[in-house]
Amino acid sequence: MRIRRFLPLLAVVNFSVPDLVLAADGCAEGTYSRVRSPDGNATSYLFDDFSATAGGASGIRRATTRCSLSVPVTQPDGHSVYAMDYRGFVSPSEGQAVSIQALKDRMEILKYEASGPVDADVAVGGKVGVSGSSTLDLTVLLTSAGPLDDEAQDAILFLDTIDFARLGFTTTRSVVDSMNQIAHQRQSIALDLSQTALTLLGQSERFDSGSYVSLSGNSDAAAGFNARWEAGSGFSLLGGATRVSASASDALSDDLALFAGGIRYTTAPATWRAFGEAGAWGSPDVSASLTRSYMNIDEMIQTGGATSGSLFASYARVGVIYAPDDTNELALSTRFARSWLDLDGYGEDKTDNLFAARMGSGSTITDSLGAELAWSRKLDERFDLTLLLGVGRTSADKKGVEASVDWVGDVKGSTEDQNYAALGGRIGWMVTEKWQVNTSAAATFREDADPVWSIGGQLKASF
Repeated sequence: MRIRRFLPLLAVVNFSVPDLVLAADGCAEGTYSRVRSPDGNATSYLFDDFSATAGGASGIRRATTRCSLSVPVTQPDGHSVYAMDYRGFVSPSEGQAVSIQALKDRMEILKYEASGPVDADVAVGGKVGVSGSSTLDLTVLLTSAGPLDDEAQDAILFLDTIDFARLGFTTTRSVVDSMNQIAHQRQSIALDLSQTALTLLGQSERFDSGSYVSLSGNSDAAAGFNARWEAGSGFSLLGGATRVSASASDALSDDLALFAGGIRYTTAPATWRAFGEAGAWGSPDVSASLTRSYMNIDEMIQTGGATSGSLFASYARVGVIYAPDDTNELALSTRFARSWLDLDGYGEDKTDNLFAARMGSGSTITDSLGAELAWSRKLDERFDLTLLLGVGRTSADKKGVEASVDWVGDVKGSTEDQNYAALGGRIGWMVTEKWQVNTSAAATFREDADPVWSIGGQLKASF
């Protein structure tokens, strides 16, 4: 048995023009009954005579019957979605037509049309949403039309019941929070990959280690390479490439190729030296899986979508090097970086996801400003180490992310600025004069995020 529920209504003026049109009130006082479920989530409206008859021998070419309804909303302070179920009977003959039309805020939300010959029960349904209101206000129009013919049957349309049942409810806060999750995940992709990029740029190498080329890998990346070439006159070229596992970031859905390159200038060898460095890193093919969660009535809905795009980052770094002897080297620097993550738009699967989102394509820009301290020491003729410490702050993209959410509208999400700290270390073993084996470990800690750990190894050849 269907749960029935429904609502108060507004009267409409009746008037007629013989042989032409008739407009009538389909839910005058005393011509309907209403049943509402105990929890208020379902309402049925039962009509005694909500009908439209025209054509044939009726003397009316076109008849329209109107009923204005005001359905009580269970929770007004949010976004509710209701299922609508219209049931009745239609019987237009050849050349005749009938229709059911539902309007909300003068916008059509449901329409059913039938042309004769038809003689059958009719059941038509749909969904309707309401936001920030204690009532769901609708206007229902029944229309019958046909030529006048005393020998023909009238075009008849009866509407017996209209049932409303609440399908879902959420709040603006819940949906905005879910968009904030998307914004945070987009930003985290660049931040999670930055440590691997810095490794490709030789962050843990001594400044006086000369030219080299190496094969390397770590817990986030498959085998890759990086190199440094001392070009002379204080200039060095840095760079490398590697394949990064999707596990490097929670938001990645597939492995990617990461490239990095830079140029560095260092003043002439002395106890105190200055240096400057600039470069870029990124990936041309980033596949991401972005997820969010929101409340629908009393259930937490987990949903998301897949997208792809590209990542590009540039940086500038300046600092000083203090080398009191051949054994120790201390480098203090500051680094500014900006990344651009461009992702295509996507739409979420609507299965069990009433408030589905459609994300437009866009770019997430993340700025980072930090200070770095590196201490390198030669332990003996074969072994050396480098210890690294970095602190800084990432600035969130104020533009955030924007989405169109079903039954809610346009929603914007954003993420907060974050402080971070990074720790790292490298131990090198000089196997021969030209060949060296390095092991390294690093960890990055950010506010409101899990630590990012990395353990790796490197086979380096000097030239």
